[in-house]
Amino acid sequence: MPGPTGDKCVPRYLSVGRLSASIATARRDCLSLTGLLDVLGQAPAYRRTTEAMAFGGAHAAVAPDAAKPLVIAGLWRDLQRPMLVLCPHPDDARRLLDQLEAYCGEDAPLLHFAEAEVLPYERLSVEAGTVHERIRALGALHQAAGAPALIVASVTGILQKTLPPAVLRDAMHTLTRGQRLAVEPMLTQWARIGYAVGSMVDHPGTVARRGGIVDVYGPGHDRPVRIDLWGDEVDSIRAFDANTQRSGEHLDAVTVLPAGETLPLLADHERIDELIRGLDFANTGTSERDRIQDELADLLAGVSLDNASFYAGFLLRHTLLDHLPDDVVVVMNEPSETVEAARHVEGGAEKMRLAKEERGALPMGFPAPLADWDTVSQMLEGLPRLELSRYHQGETGGAVVALPFDAAPSYQGAIEDLAETVQAGHRGAVVIATQHSQRLRELLAEADVGAAEERTLDTAPERSVTVVHTTVAGGWTLAAEEGGEPLVTLLSDAEVFGARKQRVTRARRHAQRFQATTVEELTPGAYVVHVDHGIGRFAGTGSRSEETDAPGGREYLILEYAGGDRLYVPMEHLARLSPYAGGEEKPPSLTSLGGQEWTRAVSRARESTKRLAIDLLALYARRESSEGFPHGNDTPWQREMEDAFPFVETPDQQRAIDDVKEDMEIARPMDRLVCGDVGYGKTEVALRAAFKAVMSGKQAAVLVPTTVLAQQHYRSFTERLGPFPARVEMLSRFLTPKEQDEVVRGLKSGEVDVVIGTHRLVQKDVDFKDLGILIIDEEHRFGVAHKERLRELRSEVDVLTLTATPIPRTLHMAMSGIRDISTIETPPEERLPIKTYLAERSDDLVKEAVQRELDRGGQVFFLHNRVKSIHLAAGALRDLVPEARILTGHGQMPEDELAEIMERFADGEGDVLVCTTIIESGLDIPNVNTLVVDHADRFGLAQLYQLRGRIGRRSQRAYAYLLVERGRRLTDTAKRRLETIMAATELGAGFRIAMKDLEIRGAGNLLGGEQSGHIQAVGFDLYTRLLSEAVAELRAMREGGAPPPPQTPDPIIDLGLPASIPEELVPHMPARMAMYQRLARATTIEAVDDLPREFMERFGHRLPDELHNLLFGVRVRVLAKTAGVESVTRRTDRVTLKLVDEVGGARIALERALGHGTTVGNQQVHVPLEQGRTPWGQALLEVLEELAAFRQRAGELSEILAQASTR
Repeated sequence: MPGPTGDKCVPRYLSVGRLSASIATARRDCLSLTGLLDVLGQAPAYRRTTEAMAFGGAHAAVAPDAAKPLVIAGLWRDLQRPMLVLCPHPDDARRLLDQLEAYCGEDAPLLHFAEAEVLPYERLSVEAGTVHERIRALGALHQAAGAPALIVASVTGILQKTLPPAVLRDAMHTLTRGQRLAVEPMLTQWARIGYAVGSMVDHPGTVARRGGIVDVYGPGHDRPVRIDLWGDEVDSIRAFDANTQRSGEHLDAVTVLPAGETLPLLADHERIDELIRGLDFANTGTSERDRIQDELADLLAGVSLDNASFYAGFLLRHTLLDHLPDDVVVVMNEPSETVEAARHVEGGAEKMRLAKEERGALPMGFPAPLADWDTVSQMLEGLPRLELSRYHQGETGGAVVALPFDAAPSYQGAIEDLAETVQAGHRGAVVIATQHSQRLRELLAEADVGAAEERTLDTAPERSVTVVHTTVAGGWTLAAEEGGEPLVTLLSDAEVFGARKQRVTRARRHAQRFQATTVEELTPGAYVVHVDHGIGRFAGTGSRSEETDAPGGREYLILEYAGGDRLYVPMEHLARLSPYAGGEEKPPSLTSLGGQEWTRAVSRARESTKRLAIDLLALYARRESSEGFPHGNDTPWQREMEDAFPFVETPDQQRAIDDVKEDMEIARPMDRLVCGDVGYGKTEVALRAAFKAVMSGKQAAVLVPTTVLAQQHYRSFTERLGPFPARVEMLSRFLTPKEQDEVVRGLKSGEVDVVIGTHRLVQKDVDFKDLGILIIDEEHRFGVAHKERLRELRSEVDVLTLTATPIPRTLHMAMSGIRDISTIETPPEERLPIKTYLAERSDDLVKEAVQRELDRGGQVFFLHNRVKSIHLAAGALRDLVPEARILTGHGQMPEDELAEIMERFADGEGDVLVCTTIIESGLDIPNVNTLVVDHADRFGLAQLYQLRGRIGRRSQRAYAYLLVERGRRLTDTAKRRLETIMAATELGAGFRIAMKDLEIRGAGNLLGGEQSGHIQAVGFDLYTRLLSEAVAELRAMREGGAPPPPQTPDPIIDLGLPASIPEELVPHMPARMAMYQRLARATTIEAVDDLPREFMERFGHRLPDELHNLLFGVRVRVLAKTAGVESVTRRTDRVTLKLVDEVGGARIALERALGHGTTVGNQQVHVPLEQGRTPWGQALLEVLEELAAFRQRAGELSEILAQASTR
């Protein structure tokens, strides 16, 4: 049965080459500068280069870095051949790829042959995403369909060995509609090529089968694919959503690629045996020899190993170059740098090999995971290639073509000079690629220059100004001949405004909102809350003993309570359950069944939420009636300061900024909470708010909990506000008493505009001349006395509170309209995903990780969470990396001493900070991009997540190494925790549960300690439901309306029919529970109508009778609730409906309206099972529909009569 229409951006043919260009580009802004390629074609030097390349051989050309993407895009378009662009370094490759998107157009199959950023000869787990990017690029080279591929790679990427071409060709295959296939052999083959066979597909590299449905999620796909079989024939192929599991658009075909590079079962076993015989273990101990031999034996037997990349030299011997088609063209970006980078990579690997051999950690003769550069270089020399440099280098020995580019003129914000240039016409057609298109057009209009704004520039621009809302790295001027009249000038924000917003257009990531955990994610032993019976422990699923022999009997969720009591919860009642989350690591106490303990706990929580709601509403009312200072609209200086922000604001961040400004511009004091992870841009929101207050003649105070954070904010504020007449000072114990007195005097006299301080700022001697805004960072970390002082200040000025602890969406909604909250959930686009490695601790690995960061001018956090041994750890690190400047900091140091250490580290006086978890919250040091966590198995999941978030703050790639002791046997919990953080891009259930605990801590911080106790007592989900009800009730009463009716429980349905989701249809218990929960949560007939379609899409064409019965029961429940029915019970000869309300005098009228031989009592309706030709089930549904209609008409009549009586 065809599924509903899905995402229209998915192409009809889902193959690697075309999918990577089409689904990926559907997420972009579709902004292109392809029209500039036509102008490039007018330059004779470029045409000569293109013609020469068509005939093969080696050629050289010179162009500035900013123009290289245009040249490469032009060659690819004009030659119409596959192209490999080789860059010296991984960062060069990523930047070039980002820029190529603007010039190649949205349909271009741009692919990244990524480098697996693992250290050679180390037992590291390679990130699956990197492997899949590599395979996707290889697959594109082996497919004839679509435009020729344009692949960008770094030297490291092509030196790393990969699959043999023959193995890839044999492994990849295309399935088409109507094709006949043998499913079992196909699944066996997919397992051989790296797919994990499971019960549900939710991330790349997985496959699942349910009867005649096969789901596969390959590295060539942005979405998984569902193959529906009719017998042994492919009936349909559809892309589907991995989260909802719902099908989307139908496809004609799908190409399945291998899911891994190290595929032992497809490797050359004879060659591997020969390599094993060549190993010399004379330098190693017996344990190392036994381990290597055992692991190789496991690999060859098909056992999956996390550290398979360690054995890449045994399993692989080819490179990307072996996969290139005969008509490929190569562009070497900066050839001399590329050769130098290759030698550096080779040298580093050789150095590691020798060190490990010397230490006995690696046998002699161990095959290298990298190809030899001399061999690769020879292969490149045999290919048609262009050596593209920014300066004349002449490596080819032939003529070097100087492409007629010049540097673009720089205006540094002087729009009048830009207008003069345009009006003079000396620069040809002017194209401006900017993030400020609207404002720039306004500025040009003020200078009498009209500028057309284009979303895409598909054709050559005319001799005028065209503004395109996009980002390029830099501008250039192109002439027909060198030194001639310009044809076109491209300007970026760097030339126009003097700054370029950093923006990564690829791989747009979405808000990291951690979805609520759901019942289907429970594992035995997990705690759950039953709304009627309290906190129990999930023991699994099953049937009741008296129903065991009944065919198609009901399935129950089994919960254990105090004293070993058990509760059997029918699956259709799952809506009454929620996973327990209380924000504490210790497990909750189990409730006793049948006692009053749970009722009292809920009653206490209900009373507490009512008191909280009263306090919140009173605070809201006071604020609404207070007189505040309305700040004016943004000034030109405000706009100038904001334009200097070097990044593109995320949508969430921009909304938060707009919310704050809107609050500040109205005549009542602002009290807004901005919630967002560290590095998501809260400081920028605060900075703009503070400057807006200064522009209104007011003072701004920023209050932070620690001296370290005060220094951090002080640095940010002085850097950004330096160009403007705003004096920024810091007030903390880090200053001498004399310096503190000077700042205090400046605040009182009004000479200080912005002050950043610790709790020193709220002491009695600190007075402001005219405070306009108070910004509080992490208010929950201040003491009671400080909070009292804050409360005094709050009633007079605007208050902006910042927190990095996530606030749950349910709480956000419960407090809607009472507490103004803005959330920033989207990571900045320039942040690259953090490369995370789980590895055994080794000195070589630590040394290489630290040195790699130091080599690129970065800094390192080395986390050792034992104060007693932290100085020993720092000493060991000094011995390993003697050239590194190492500082040590921990929470037991005096605050001033710690602040000084952090200040020195932030100022770059140290390379490595050996520290405890003091870095967990608040710290923002953008230059730190490597984190090493010693004994990672000792940390909680949420803690690991927060620690990892301290790095990767800018566009530099960040690395996190989670180290465990060699040979240490991890507990199952620790192993699961580490596996989850490794796969944190695919948010699993454990990760979401940890995040929920983190959110609940945020809720406790926001609501206060008393509420935290009630959250622990009844669980967070039930607590927020009680708070929502209390707030809604009080608001309705204060506004003069009737309180909302209390939520009525769902009707009890007992139809005496075998009703369940058979295990044969959905064998995977979590998937079955998920569907039961979908049934339990269905509240409308439309939702019920959608369920059979979903079952057929996901689990098979034919639905068994017991499932039809279950769906019928859900429909009855939804209609019964609308009709005011408390229960529906089937007996021998009739179905009895028990009503919530009494019928009273409407009994005869109701009986007449319902029909079907029903009899109506005072609070019951009886529907006979014998209905003649009408099935009793249909008659029951019609009675319920009519009962609901009758009830609505009665309600409308009562309302009319009530209105008439008040006239």
